[in-house]
Amino acid sequence: MSQIQTFRRLLRERPAFRWVWCAQIISLIGDWLSYIAVSLISIERGDGALAVAWVLAAHALPMAIMSPIGGPLADRYDRRRILILSSVGASGLTLMMWWVSEVSVTLLHVMLFLRVCISSIGSTARSAAIPQMVEADDLHSANALLGLTWSITFALGLALGGFAASFLGPSGAILLDAATFLVAVSIYAQLPSLKPDIQGDRAPRPGFADMWVAWTYVAQRRRHMATLWAKSPAMMANAGGWVTLTLVASERMSWVDVSIALGLMHTVRAIGTGIGPLMPERFIPRSPFVGPPCVFLGVGLFAFSSHPLGMWLGLFIWGCGGGHNWVCTTASLQSQTPRHLMGRVSGLDFLLLSLSETVCALAGAWVVDHTGYSEACAFSGVLVGLLLWVWLVWWKKAARPAKSTGGDVVR
Repeated sequence: MSQIQTFRRLLRERPAFRWVWCAQIISLIGDWLSYIAVSLISIERGDGALAVAWVLAAHALPMAIMSPIGGPLADRYDRRRILILSSVGASGLTLMMWWVSEVSVTLLHVMLFLRVCISSIGSTARSAAIPQMVEADDLHSANALLGLTWSITFALGLALGGFAASFLGPSGAILLDAATFLVAVSIYAQLPSLKPDIQGDRAPRPGFADMWVAWTYVAQRRRHMATLWAKSPAMMANAGGWVTLTLVASERMSWVDVSIALGLMHTVRAIGTGIGPLMPERFIPRSPFVGPPCVFLGVGLFAFSSHPLGMWLGLFIWGCGGGHNWVCTTASLQSQTPRHLMGRVSGLDFLLLSLSETVCALAGAWVVDHTGYSEACAFSGVLVGLLLWVWLVWWKKAARPAKSTGGDVVR
């Protein structure tokens, strides 16, 4: 059966998964509308590379901060309710972003930070709920479809964001984003109950104590722990590349408006993100550790190639590696993790990847501001990510293969 046929079967036979997929399409398009808008406002009214890096940090750091809350919540309460409430809260905070966008860049970043904090709780619940919606054998295909959807909406949303910011202004793009969250709420309301599997007499509670239970479980399984860290090398290189891309977009495509240049560059990367997980296994094995080298190569080509072909090819390879790594790692974690720990392990996953991304973005931006060399951020991200990837590959070799976990699927 072809991958497209598998996707159609999943959407036809798994209505709960179909509703989540539809809601993701709407909310992601809105996210990318404001992504471009906030980046432009930061460039125009901010202060150098660090101002740009803080945009990425405001999207990534909340995942780390909220993981001790989002993980246990997803293992304690109905995940459908969490998805609805988080979307309502995100819509309200996006309206606040629109209100302060003409007043202060700092306030805009604060509102964005708070919004992503709320959204990250929903992201953790959604990731934990996927194994409730599809069979274990379909986890890779389900995540590949979500990855492809992310890619298409990323490309469409960024392209729309570039044009919306150009014609409506950045504030108008942010206002549109607020409306998309409310549409997502109406879709999540169609979901059945997605109650977690609670073992024992005590349900998990927000805080580090119950997160430590999940960490201890994973730490005792070397291959599982390596998989948990597998997104970090790619995210380190991605962070450095993202800051560099934002800083050099106007130089690389001086013949168009900077907002459109950003949209087009991210669109090419997004196309690769969707294609990477769909490539036949004989070309790219389904391993969490295959994607990062592609990210390293792609970011390097984009940042340091003097030829336009190298730049565009680098963006595409960068996306392919990142999408492949995300889907393979997520599917592996979902298949290896017991259902009663799924929310907390998903929280740990977001914690590690977001910390890696944030630290590399801010450190690389600091180097750029002190050297004046825009490509230094990409170089530092690739270097640190490569070192971590080499260590992880070596460290997991002695591990035993992890067993897949099972459970009931919501129809």
